[in-house]
Amino acid sequence: MDIPWVEKYRPKRLRDIVGNTQAINEILRWAEEWEAGKPSYKALILVGKPGCGKTTTARALANEMGWGVIELNASDVRNEEKIKQIALRGAIYETFTDDGKFISTRKGGRKLIIFDEADNLYEGVKDGDRGGKKAIVETIKASKQPIILIGNDYYSITGGTWGKVLKSVAKVVKFRAVNRAQIVKVLRRICAAEGIKCQDEVLKYIAGKSGGDLRAAINDLQAIAEGKKVVTEDDVAALGYRDVKNEIYKTTLVILHTEHFWEAKSMLNNLDETPDFVMLWIDENMPLEYTKPGDLVRAYEYLSKADVLLGRVMRRQHYALWSYAMDMIAAVSVAKEEKYKKHPRKYNFPSWLMYMNRTKKIRQVRDSLGMKLGRIYHTSKSDILENIISDFSVIYDKDENLRNFYTRILHLNEDEISYMTTKDPREVLKEAKNKKG
Repeated sequence: MDIPWVEKYRPKRLRDIVGNTQAINEILRWAEEWEAGKPSYKALILVGKPGCGKTTTARALANEMGWGVIELNASDVRNEEKIKQIALRGAIYETFTDDGKFISTRKGGRKLIIFDEADNLYEGVKDGDRGGKKAIVETIKASKQPIILIGNDYYSITGGTWGKVLKSVAKVVKFRAVNRAQIVKVLRRICAAEGIKCQDEVLKYIAGKSGGDLRAAINDLQAIAEGKKVVTEDDVAALGYRDVKNEIYKTTLVILHTEHFWEAKSMLNNLDETPDFVMLWIDENMPLEYTKPGDLVRAYEYLSKADVLLGRVMRRQHYALWSYAMDMIAAVSVAKEEKYKKHPRKYNFPSWLMYMNRTKKIRQVRDSLGMKLGRIYHTSKSDILENIISDFSVIYDKDENLRNFYTRILHLNEDEISYMTTKDPREVLKEAKNKKG
């Protein structure tokens, strides 16, 4: 992918943004107050679900007002000292825009300070970060420039002592999720621009699946449509698999990164996957993350206990043990003596699952033969596969009369014949038919 379509088709003007007309008008009135030099609030807090247009609105506002932009992210800059160094300095002093143009506040120049992912601001002390909310409040009070905070969770931003103060110095503007019809309209417009013919049912499926997240819908469309001229319902099948992979990837990331058992357990509780599937992901990627032998030993001890519990589930059907297996998997998070600073670029899909996927057809053929021969020999499929199939295949390959007989009475197909002989299965079927009786 050269340019993400989310960025390529991001609206530059407020009138091109779909949905949330009331919120956008409220933000525009606030900007006009700043231009008049009499803002009722120095800052806004834009809150709403992901993909509903908060960041796009802030950027489009700055573009229309001719304001420069200083954009910060709370995931990168969240403690008191960093905010004072960057945000407070930008809010008070003159600066340059991204294209190098000087902004003079004395001549009425404005710059919009956008603080994205503001729900990651800390109230007190966490992992060495101190007083992010306190610093933001001080920045707003001292600011000579408009400030917009953006976040998904209203209560994370406004909770706590400093969160309450923050709410008193900044106006909250709530965004709603974009509705399905509006998302379909945007997707249809993107398809037209890219020269793609896409079935309406596909666009409606993507829009419905997004849950009001326009950004996610556009990413999904690009994932299945980029490089194609025609997109049909058959192309959306991959989206479900990708969602599963994304969720298990995030869970693996948290378990191997965090030092808190409760955080790992919470991720597992919210993941709609079986413990054996999760364990394969952890087992595959743990050596990439845990580089100290002692950490690996402890982690594998937890995984081995989880494996024992899962074995009992399979043998005795005691599914109550699943939760204990999940606890053992979550305990991998506390197996390391300290948090690793370097992390692998990406995690790998479990090699065992890749092997099983490649050999799935072979196993299906074996199972089919096991059931057919089991009915003839009045024994179980597992007994056939463990004790009979190998010898039977040798005889089937060597003895023409036996081969013709069993091909007919077992109604063998070409895949089943190919499993037991190197001869051309089409010729075997033809020969069996001709020698009938």
